[in-house]
Amino acid sequence: MENGPFRVHPLRFQNPDPPTWFDALKKFWADEGFDPSSQNLLLAVSGGCDSMAMLELFHRHVVPIFHCRLFAIHINHGLRPDADDDQYFVEQLCFEKNIPLEVKILDPSTRPVGQSMEMWGREHRYVAFERAQKKFGTQLTLTAHHRDDVVETFCLRMWRGTGFAGMAGISFRRTDEVVRPLLPVSRKDLSEWLITLDQTWKEDSSNTDVTVPRNWVRHHLLPQWRLQEPDVEDRIFHITREVAKLRPLWEKSLDAFYPREEVHIRGGIPMEWLEDENTDAACLRLLLPLLGVARPNPELISEIFRQTRNSRSIQVRVDENMILKGKQGVLIAKRIISASG
Repeated sequence: MENGPFRVHPLRFQNPDPPTWFDALKKFWADEGFDPSSQNLLLAVSGGCDSMAMLELFHRHVVPIFHCRLFAIHINHGLRPDADDDQYFVEQLCFEKNIPLEVKILDPSTRPVGQSMEMWGREHRYVAFERAQKKFGTQLTLTAHHRDDVVETFCLRMWRGTGFAGMAGISFRRTDEVVRPLLPVSRKDLSEWLITLDQTWKEDSSNTDVTVPRNWVRHHLLPQWRLQEPDVEDRIFHITREVAKLRPLWEKSLDAFYPREEVHIRGGIPMEWLEDENTDAACLRLLLPLLGVARPNPELISEIFRQTRNSRSIQVRVDENMILKGKQGVLIAKRIISASG
């Protein structure tokens, strides 16, 4: 059946039974305090397996039960030759499902010198999410992180070194109202469900590059580990959830060792804290907002530690408007004044 430039698949509009893991997922939502009832929800849809499963799940089963309204956003990072194909794919699906879609096209050439591609992409994604939320009037942005993402993140952090808070993996809800509703579901379960729907998705070819640490964990470490311990991923996920429950108490205790009042008194984060090998990422996640860095990401935190522990000076770009630098024994934030300003 054809409809203008789009090919419409009748099977997509049938509503078969929900996936077998849906009831367990709804219980997980209730435990986490997530209730989509009557809310306007913004779904981040890349076109990959994970986001396609989220889109199908909410369109077919969540909306009829919870009476919420869906909107979507697609970020075209412009980093791969098939990025435009991915965008067209998402546009087609949202058109078929009558889901309003916002497309944000990024220009990699605008990335500031000294900012990693990962930090640049993350920064612009979350800015785009905020703007789309305001445009559509949505309460939450949903991303399709799942159990495998949590397990891989845990392994990477243990490999590189992490503190207690880092063992929590990926949080279910961020402070900026970004929620990961598929968090306890495996990639295998998501893909198998899409196959039963006859729903295709777009594969990111970069996911097979095992020189990327996350891909090495995914394609080499975990398969070998699974041969000896078939339930290893379930066990790791359970650990991360237990740590996540304890994080509020942990962060409260951190304030006793790294008092925020000291940051206010000294005008910045003391450099001796950053140079101390016992200081971990959780400390910076608590303290950087005092300098105006509202949502410090892992790449930024890693770069701060790398510079403070390997050089005599520190200058880390946060975004196009701010850098962090050491001055008189403390880490401060400095606004960047553009040439036009």
